[in-house]
Amino acid sequence: MSLAVDLRFVSEHLVDTPALRHAGMSERDVRRALRAGTLTRLRPGWYVRAPFWDDAQPEVRHLAAILVAHRAAHSAPVFSHLSAAAVHGFPAWSAWLHSPRTTSPAPSPRMAHTTVMPGQLATSSDSLMRHRSHLDGADVVSLAPFRCTGPERTVTDLARTEPFEVALSSADAHLRAIARVGRNVDRAALHAWQDGVHQRADRLRTRAGSRAVRAIAALAHPLADSPLESVSRLRFQQLGIDVTLQVPVAARGRGSHFLDFVLDGLGFWGEADGRAKYLQPALRDGRSVEQVVYEEKRRTDWIAGSTGLRLIRWGVAEASSLARFTTHLRAHGVPLPSGPSGRWGHTVRGFLRDLP
Repeated sequence: MSLAVDLRFVSEHLVDTPALRHAGMSERDVRRALRAGTLTRLRPGWYVRAPFWDDAQPEVRHLAAILVAHRAAHSAPVFSHLSAAAVHGFPAWSAWLHSPRTTSPAPSPRMAHTTVMPGQLATSSDSLMRHRSHLDGADVVSLAPFRCTGPERTVTDLARTEPFEVALSSADAHLRAIARVGRNVDRAALHAWQDGVHQRADRLRTRAGSRAVRAIAALAHPLADSPLESVSRLRFQQLGIDVTLQVPVAARGRGSHFLDFVLDGLGFWGEADGRAKYLQPALRDGRSVEQVVYEEKRRTDWIAGSTGLRLIRWGVAEASSLARFTTHLRAHGVPLPSGPSGRWGHTVRGFLRDLP
């Protein structure tokens, strides 16, 4: 769905104190509803009803928090970090992307994030996090009704403050939109984006997170189709295994099959296989689970027979940590190098080596 459609849907489920009073609810009634869980408070004076909140995905819940923060502000704030990611439609709210390297809880969808200039009021609350940082004019864009950090600045902020998996998946999503044409890469657009992010890393120099920003510029790629593919590619990069993405293989009859990964020179190809491919009706296109499984088996048998490559499948459970991914590849007989290659320079190599 587009941002406008999402916001219309979210707006229908927001309710403020005057509306509750108009519906005959006293303050005591509101407190009782909050205790019972039939209302959820987003910030003082603003609520959503339980059916919406219980069923909504985290990014849609967060859009509700952003919309409330926007309506409550005296002047239009600049949403940033995870809030800007939600506005741009980046996959920054998947719970598993936040889990690999932290024992802290996943970010709260009730907490809106904004950035204010140095010298401005920067106090935060339980519903609003204000980050203090300089914003150039090019850093801020308008996506009605919001002002937020632009895609490049947002990815930079995510690289500095969130697990690297979140930032990389978001960068890949943005590059899919600006530097991908079908199964091909618009090299000019990709290089222009990389140059911009490298310049941001140069300006950050030795500040916290600068290595992560430089790694994003080097490692992000427009041919990843999903966060699972983004993180899987990261695991290969951490291990020092070179992979080629979206490799075409002639299908039986007409057309081509496209392989998620070919492990260069190792005789394997890989599929990042999430559960949604088999279980979500929208992705099955009217087919039963059994039919999807059968067709997938026929496809993989054809690819194995026509290429001589051995197949490795994995999902979120295996890709969510380097240790699990390493164990999975070893179980399939994949030879593992000693660590990340130096193809992206010593800074990025050291960054990859230091990632758990």
